[in-house]
Amino acid sequence: MFTVAANSLRERKKAKTRETIVSEALRLFAEDGYSQTTIARIAEQADVSPRTVATYFPAKEDIVFYLSDRTKERLIRGIEDRPEGVDTMTALRQWVLEERELFEEHHELMGCQQRVIENEESLRAHEQALMRDFETVLADGLAVDLGMEPTDLEPRLAAAAAMAVFDLLGDDRKHRAEGELPPVEEQLAKLDQALTFIAGGVAALRDRQPG
Repeated sequence: MFTVAANSLRERKKAKTRETIVSEALRLFAEDGYSQTTIARIAEQADVSPRTVATYFPAKEDIVFYLSDRTKERLIRGIEDRPEGVDTMTALRQWVLEERELFEEHHELMGCQQRVIENEESLRAHEQALMRDFETVLADGLAVDLGMEPTDLEPRLAAAAAMAVFDLLGDDRKHRAEGELPPVEEQLAKLDQALTFIAGGVAALRDRQPG
């Protein structure tokens, strides 16, 4: 579930334990409330000790955003490891398609996650910070495409525009909380339209570069 393949038996066992904790905790958070759910209750449901839960996740917030953090890691890899000649917008398109497959496979659990976030102000603030991290990842990739620094205005503007793609895809809070997404054909049409627009803007910015 959402993890990089482990290379050893020990790593696989640790990954399985981590994912079991996340699965059970998210369901408890959604059913009983985030604040009301204790580490002891999570441990009991996951059939581990409270100390094990705390070792893997020092804070309950870490459990809630485990899936999102893995999503960000995959985006970073998708952009940093893209083949030569593949631009950031193309890498973003591939990432979106792969993430949709994962969403459909684990839609119930991700629906739990979004309901939990929606019900807690502190978690919503954390989610906004995470979205800024995603934007920074895109700005880093776009800076490479433009031959600029990630802190320059142009890649930052392009990254902000790229983040708007997620709204266009209909991947809003309502859809995620209900554990569903619009039809894939509809998403692809919107995605390609948006990325064509952004890619054109990036190309125009690149053409303006001196020499």
